[in-house]
Amino acid sequence: MADGIAAGERTIPGLTPSLKRRLRALFALLSAVSPAIAARLAMRLFTMPRPRPMSPEDLAFLENARSVTLATAAGRLRLYEWPADAATVLIVHGWRSHAARLRGIIEALRARGLRVVAFDAPGHGHSRGRRLDLEIYRDTVSAVVRECGPVAAVVAHSFGALAAARWLAESPEAGGLRAAVLIAAPRDAGYLFDSFTDVIGLNTAVIARMRTLFRSRYGRDPECYRADELARRVRTPVLLLHGGADELVPAAHSEEVAGSFQDGRLQVFPSLSHGGLLRDPATVRLVAEFIGERLPPCRA
Repeated sequence: MADGIAAGERTIPGLTPSLKRRLRALFALLSAVSPAIAARLAMRLFTMPRPRPMSPEDLAFLENARSVTLATAAGRLRLYEWPADAATVLIVHGWRSHAARLRGIIEALRARGLRVVAFDAPGHGHSRGRRLDLEIYRDTVSAVVRECGPVAAVVAHSFGALAAARWLAESPEAGGLRAAVLIAAPRDAGYLFDSFTDVIGLNTAVIARMRTLFRSRYGRDPECYRADELARRVRTPVLLLHGGADELVPAAHSEEVAGSFQDGRLQVFPSLSHGGLLRDPATVRLVAEFIGERLPPCRA
C-alpha cells in the first residue's frame, strides 16, 4: 500500500517479534483469569515508555551540548542547549526516542546560526519518570519553554508531534512562535490506542474495560485527542512531513490534518520510513530552510 502499512497490520515502536509473542501470551492468560486486571495492566503499559538504548554516537553528540537538569511534575528532565546569540528552536522527539535521534536536524539548524534546545521526555534518554501521555508531554514542553525560552520555532517527531500540536493550540507560551515542523504526526490518540490493543492481542472485553479506564483518567475517549481539531487553533506557519513508507503511521494522517492548519504545508517523501525522515538529507535540509527563512539569524 502507498501508506507503507499493510491492510489491518499495526505495529508500535520497539516491538520485536519475540516481545510481541510474550505480551500476547501474557494478556491471553490474564484476560482469561481477570479481564479487569488485564485492562489495568494494559493501561499502565500504554503510558509507560521503554527507553531506547543510546548509541556511542548519540552520547558523543550530546557531549557537545550544554546540559542541565530540570525538575518537573513528571520527573527530572535532562535538557540540552547548543547556544547562539539567535532565535531559539525547540526539538521534541517521539515515543521511545530521545533528543539525539534528531541530531541531523539539530546540526542543520546550528549551521544556520540558530540556538537549539532539546530534551529527553519523561522516561526517555537521560530523563527520569515512568509515565508519558499527551497531557504530560504538553506540560513538559511548557516547562522546558519556561526554563529555556522564549522559543521562536519547534520541530517535533511522531508522538512528540501530536503533543507539540496540542501545545501549539493550548499553551500561552506558543503565542510568539514563527514556525513549526511536525514530522510523521499521528492523526489522533485513538489510532495509537488501537495500534497498542491490536498488537498485544486484547479481546473486546478487555478493550472495553481499558477504554473505561481511559475515560476515567482523562475525561474523554482517545479519539477526542485529534490533531485536525487542534490545528484549527494554530496560527503559526506549519510544515508537515511524512514518509510514504512509514511503518508506524500512514502518510494519510498528515494528509488529513494539513488542510486544517490556517497556514499549513505538506510534503510526503514516498520512499521514507518513520525514522528515515530524521536522517534523510533532503528532509533535513527542508526543515532547516523552512525554519531559517522565518527566523532572523541573530537577535539583533
